[in-house]
Amino acid sequence: MRSALAFTALLALAGCSDTAAPDKSDTPAKQARTATPEVPAGTWQFASSGEGSGLFLPGMAPDVADRPVVHFFCPKGVMRLLVNVPSFKPVASEERLSIGAGGTVVTLVADPKGDAMRGGVSGEAPFPEDLPFILRSPEGVRASYGAQAVGPLPAIPAATARRFIDACID
Repeated sequence: MRSALAFTALLALAGCSDTAAPDKSDTPAKQARTATPEVPAGTWQFASSGEGSGLFLPGMAPDVADRPVVHFFCPKGVMRLLVNVPSFKPVASEERLSIGAGGTVVTLVADPKGDAMRGGVSGEAPFPEDLPFILRSPEGVRASYGAQAVGPLPAIPAATARRFIDACID
């Protein structure tokens, strides 16, 4: 309310001056419509290499620039899962990163010093038996680390989730 009054007063003063009227194409309403959304935009991507398989959601969250919002990775030939969330800040007393969807949650071991290579925080565990249920959930995946959380993220397309799960199990 206060900013609306200030804006109205500014317009009134501008109308009384000899200077040109402000460019109305850059109004606060337009800025709000064109601001970067907090909900990540993008679609889930699957990637595979000689090192393993990855599933990630690219996004433009303000504090992670162009890095993925969340990245799942299975090293080749090892039944393990690594999950990285670049926007999470390390917490010295927190050693658990949880992922889940619906009523299914799995916990991974996180390094409380953070992940210097990937940024943010990563958690790792043997390949969780419940991971297929989490990745295929229409409710979308959530991740949490201490008081920090992301999600629910957009649902992962069934074919993309299947490719990642199959690659991890092979």
